[in-house]
Amino acid sequence: MENKIKVVELFAGVGGFRIGLEGWKNKSATSGFKKKLSSPYEIVWSNQWEPSTKTQYASLVYENRFGNENHSNQDISTVEVSEIPNHDLLVGGFPCQDYSVATSLKNSKGLIGKKGVLWWSIHKILSEKENKPKYLFLENVDRLLISPSGQRGRDFAIILKSLNDIGYAVEWRIINAAEYVLTTIKRLSFQ
Repeated sequence: MENKIKVVELFAGVGGFRIGLEGWKNKSATSGFKKKLSSPYEIVWSNQWEPSTKTQYASLVYENRFGNENHSNQDISTVEVSEIPNHDLLVGGFPCQDYSVATSLKNSKGLIGKKGVLWWSIHKILSEKENKPKYLFLENVDRLLISPSGQRGRDFAIILKSLNDIGYAVEWRIINAAEYVLTTIKRLSFQ
């Protein structure tokens, strides 16, 4: 396919979005990686950096799977936006620890938590790119909708408002991901 949808993958982990979009070694996940996949997606840049660990295990796994070309293992908040290639779709499983049910709602930090603040790195890329991506697809946990406990819904409202302010129209919904195959659905799309 000549006109691939160029994708930037943030908070890449070990490559879940990439496997969902491109398949594994050009094989389809829905076939158990047995049938060929002609994916319309191409990851043009990825970033994985874990702030609380010295050894970057997830990034090492990512690099082992996909190579280190166009892969960044540095704090996304320190990456110059001009270093990120132009792309059509920005994806990310933006870190959920500050919204996780593994901690109590009262103790979850949301947008002011160590990882919750990473939302602002996404916002910075969307705001500063001269050729803004047309689409944004973020995965997160449902607690995002009720964070923080003292002002339920504030964080999600801030995210929606800030996207609107830079020209994105948001479509969102809660889904049970177990019922879907990522490559067959459109999630959040922005114009």
